[in-house]
Amino acid sequence: MADFSGSGIPDLPTTTVDSLRHGNPAVLGWLTEAIQDGDRILRGDPSYEGIERAQQYVAGEQLAEEQKAKYLPQVTINECRKAVQAHVSSLTDVKPVFGWRASNPAYTLHADLLNQLAVVEWVTQMFDLDLGDCIKYALVCGTGDLVVDWDPHAPMGGANTLSARDPRDTLPIRPSYGRSLQSWSGVILREEHTVNALRAMYPTRGYLFSAASDTALSRVAGRFRTALSRLITPADPLDRLGQTGIHTRRTRSGAVVLYRTYLRDHTRNLTTGPIVMGEPGSAWAYVVPPNAPLYPRGRLIVSTDTAIVYDGPNTYNHGLFPVCRLKLWSLPWHFLGLPLFHDLLPVQDAINDTVNDLRLGARQWMDPDLLYNRNAVSEATMRLTDPRRPGKKIKVNPGFGEPFSKLNGPAPQVLGVLSELWDKLTTKFTDLSGTANLTALLQLRQMPAADTIEKYYEALTPEIRHEARQVEAFMRELSEMIKGNYFQFQTTAKRVALLGDAAVTLADVDADPGTLVPALRPGEAGYTPELDADTTSPDERARFFQKQFVFVVAPNSILAMDGTERKMITMQNFRMGVVDFWTYHEVLETPNVGAPPAIPLPPLQPIDPATQQLIIQQTLLQSMQSLGSGLQGGPSPVVDPQTNKTYQLDPMSGQILEIRVPTTITERLQAQQLLGIGLVANSAGRKASGEAPPKMESKNDEPGGRPTVTESRK
Repeated sequence: MADFSGSGIPDLPTTTVDSLRHGNPAVLGWLTEAIQDGDRILRGDPSYEGIERAQQYVAGEQLAEEQKAKYLPQVTINECRKAVQAHVSSLTDVKPVFGWRASNPAYTLHADLLNQLAVVEWVTQMFDLDLGDCIKYALVCGTGDLVVDWDPHAPMGGANTLSARDPRDTLPIRPSYGRSLQSWSGVILREEHTVNALRAMYPTRGYLFSAASDTALSRVAGRFRTALSRLITPADPLDRLGQTGIHTRRTRSGAVVLYRTYLRDHTRNLTTGPIVMGEPGSAWAYVVPPNAPLYPRGRLIVSTDTAIVYDGPNTYNHGLFPVCRLKLWSLPWHFLGLPLFHDLLPVQDAINDTVNDLRLGARQWMDPDLLYNRNAVSEATMRLTDPRRPGKKIKVNPGFGEPFSKLNGPAPQVLGVLSELWDKLTTKFTDLSGTANLTALLQLRQMPAADTIEKYYEALTPEIRHEARQVEAFMRELSEMIKGNYFQFQTTAKRVALLGDAAVTLADVDADPGTLVPALRPGEAGYTPELDADTTSPDERARFFQKQFVFVVAPNSILAMDGTERKMITMQNFRMGVVDFWTYHEVLETPNVGAPPAIPLPPLQPIDPATQQLIIQQTLLQSMQSLGSGLQGGPSPVVDPQTNKTYQLDPMSGQILEIRVPTTITERLQAQQLLGIGLVANSAGRKASGEAPPKMESKNDEPGGRPTVTESRK
């Protein structure tokens, strides 16, 4: 009988006990074929051949070789760069309304910490710039990929790092045409690193790394790289474009092509004993019992063109391929999506041609061609005379006719037509690029008024709206990876350094201190078998715990379309008393508001008859004891020993109520009433109308002016 089952991936060599210890050379041959197949899939996409040309146009390299003659104008009006900047600015210069919410109220504090960490990291790590780079790739290539890695060498104990990459270096293995590449059988991340960097990362395998040839390096399409992590996977590898043209096999640089291959390997342990996977003591080590999947989070193979560096489990507990794919305009029949410049490059060529023709025509009109009479003018005079020079004097031989005559250049009407054509082409380019109303959009962000929201909606082009929705969907997958890295790698010291002492949770003093994931024992508050400190591993607890948090993105919030409107409506509802205190502050994104207290409310789930009988009996017993002793007050709540839920019998209605945290607005209003909190209107002055977003104004009814807040229309 075999030690392990098949992987479910065609032609991938079967894993054995010996290959787990010493590796399998046959895997390298399979990887070579997988890399070639992935390249063929990408090259077969209609958008592939246009990627390099579109990148050159955005960089300003737009003129063909025949247009670079010295006597021809070489003007380029780079509308492509302007269009890219406009789209990236629209999609990244505002903070999206996003965050995690706990499905279990007991983990509300953990959700708040996740949200605070995300906001701090968004600013300190400049994630908006990385997102902007990914959007640039998506605009130019049709697809943008963003790699999410954990860098343990970042300040204060490590941090998430985002890296935008060229989609031509993300090689698919048995891909699907779905929105996410997580449905693929595998993905290969092709990267370029220096020999010294890899030898420092893998000190025991330094002999495997030698400089690659120009032919091998030319296959890497990315243009840049960053520092590496000492995780078993490269933390944030970024690449550069290989030289185009003729390549040689002679080594000219100290760089190596590295491949990170992530696989959905379904191999199972068919032995009778447990198998230890991963580096012992690492954050990704675990034990596989008999008949269990060998790679529950996936398999990772790190290799070069000549050797396998690492073959083992995926180092990230979230179990995803650490790369997110963004398609701003996806087509079901295009693997790479359709880039913005598919229709814009011909218009860009027409703009450049028209501008250069217009400039050339003006030069020919101001500096016309001259026809010289060699009998009337000497050859030296002909060569030295500049017709543009005013007040020139020319000596001619009399009796031989006119010394020279001007040849007519382009007619003025033609220059006028070219000028009009240039204006129309520029307008059409702006229209096709979806940035026609960008100026009005930016102005509306600076002009708060009662009708701003309506004008804002009108100013947005359909292209920008659609792209914003694509980015919001893209961020959901990105958030899962960031959240998983927080639970796997984030330490208490790092959280305290970022957020202060308030970042310390009860999970930091349990059986597994130092992480956000609780490790509990029976009898402790919040105990659940999935978080048992004695029967579950840190890996199992982390995978269970991170599923308790749901990532929420407000629709259209990438463009801040609904933020002001939602706040205005919520403020008016709060004043009318139909929205509670906590919901109001959630919409305003006020920090440290807290959660409503637990109060007696109708049970969320039916109570079994045995529990109902227990509650009634204990309540009656407590009532009789109170009457016998003459003590005042109602009966104490009853705890169900099976579910640890607390119940109370309502003496007025006889209904059994559960003491729990309110979940709906109606229940929160009841808690607000019990606490006696709410909106208190000031009796002095005119009441706020709520007709417009609040803004500061200065009244001149007293010396020096008087600041006030107004919400009324002008």
